[in-house]
Amino acid sequence: MAASAPLYLTDEFIKSNNLLQLAKLIPTIQNAMAAVSKSNSDVIQPPRTLMHVPSRKGVFLSMPAFCEYDDALACKLVTAYPNNVNKGLPSVIGTVLLFDSSTGKVLAIMDGTEITTWRTAAASVVATKHLHNGTKILAVLGSGTQARSHIEALDYYFNFEQIRVWNHRSEGAQKLTEELIGKGKTARAYESGEECVKDADVIVTATFASSPILMSQWVKPGAHINAVGAGVSHHSELDPELYRNVSIYTDTMAAAKVELKGLAEMGVTIKGEVGEIINGTTSVDRKEITVFQSLGMAVEDVVSAKLIYDEYKKIKK
Repeated sequence: MAASAPLYLTDEFIKSNNLLQLAKLIPTIQNAMAAVSKSNSDVIQPPRTLMHVPSRKGVFLSMPAFCEYDDALACKLVTAYPNNVNKGLPSVIGTVLLFDSSTGKVLAIMDGTEITTWRTAAASVVATKHLHNGTKILAVLGSGTQARSHIEALDYYFNFEQIRVWNHRSEGAQKLTEELIGKGKTARAYESGEECVKDADVIVTATFASSPILMSQWVKPGAHINAVGAGVSHHSELDPELYRNVSIYTDTMAAAKVELKGLAEMGVTIKGEVGEIINGTTSVDRKEITVFQSLGMAVEDVVSAKLIYDEYKKIKK
């Protein structure tokens, strides 16, 4: 008997069929973040591997993980080819392979953009839930894909009274703001990043900035920051002085020791993982400024892919 071919799900199919509903994705990501921080973790996720392809000026990344409690085994493969912009192709392309954890058979091949976009935003929702101190004003620095997904996910969960947007290209912030107003949101675009974040309860930095765009003196006590952008490093968006005066949490300390070593070299200490707060093994002072330094975990891709697959099976019954 011939084996059936793996299912192939495009980003367009995942989006049009609403296979990553925030109502289900947010608790799924919260469970994964909590599991990673348990001493007897059900999660196996080795460090991501990175291979350069010099002759093509490209990079290939592999991010496998296994989640015992969700019976989920998958691997996200990512290629980064900057020259693709000259060929009309995305510079970063992600693909997720979902396996049958009992046999190792490939169950599905999925485009990875929707998964990466929404699991990242969902992780910030989870972090904000456990670290924030007020949700009246949301300020977002950036107007790209991650800025948009973060606004939708955070506003879905917290229902902010006001949404503010700043971008280094003002037309980007203006366009996004107009879209939000069209959806009935109270939103405003700002010419100044400082004015945008003034008195904000929750701040998101979602840019490719190679130098700080958020300064220490701009942020009010008790504010929470989701730092998700990836410029020169994972920590180039925030002012070094700000880092020295906040409580920093991340999704995985194992990755932070490698990917955030620049902060350690600056004398900045990371307090721990958001999952530890979820599990009650550590606590946070919400009067302090808190930062969720988002790195992204393979297990987040894995449980998201499993959720998509399970939702697909429901609509195909």
